[in-house]
Amino acid sequence: MNEMTEGEIGDSGYTLEQLAEYHDRGRQPVIPAIEGDPQCRTILDSMDRLGALSRELVEKDAVVEVSESWLEHIIGEVARESRAGQDLPIQDDGEVTLVVTEGAIRGLVRDAGDAVDGVLVERVEVSVEAPLIDVALSISAVHGTPLPGVADRVRRSVAEAIARSTVWSVGRIDVTIDSLRVQEEGR
Repeated sequence: MNEMTEGEIGDSGYTLEQLAEYHDRGRQPVIPAIEGDPQCRTILDSMDRLGALSRELVEKDAVVEVSESWLEHIIGEVARESRAGQDLPIQDDGEVTLVVTEGAIRGLVRDAGDAVDGVLVERVEVSVEAPLIDVALSISAVHGTPLPGVADRVRRSVAEAIARSTVWSVGRIDVTIDSLRVQEEGR
């Protein structure tokens, strides 16, 4: 077992392995400690997306084999990224200081990248030096898609999400296409 499966996720008291078992049971019976923890919900949402991708590949009798280690890698990255990290100030007027965590920003970036057709975000890194935010993403894309177009759509989606949700200006958005996969139905 790696440290991602041994450590507790967020404040839930549950491990990644226990989250996977809960997910496999259809999130039943509901466990409030898991459902109430933002890190756990982020991981469960990623498990949903990965499960849908896996089912689509099986339904298409995919020639490309998706290794279990690839899926474990992505879930491990989501678990790592969902950790709060440092507080990043978004407003400080002397009376009130508002912050957002690095984990929340990584989740925002992951969701924006995953929203692009044919893209599954594998890894996210963010760096904030107010007023700029730099982002680096590793993604998986559908085989046969013009790759520069995919990277441009991911950059645009991430930049719009950051502009909509934060006070920072986008510095760099680096997109690395780590892998290609067969076409998914409905995505």
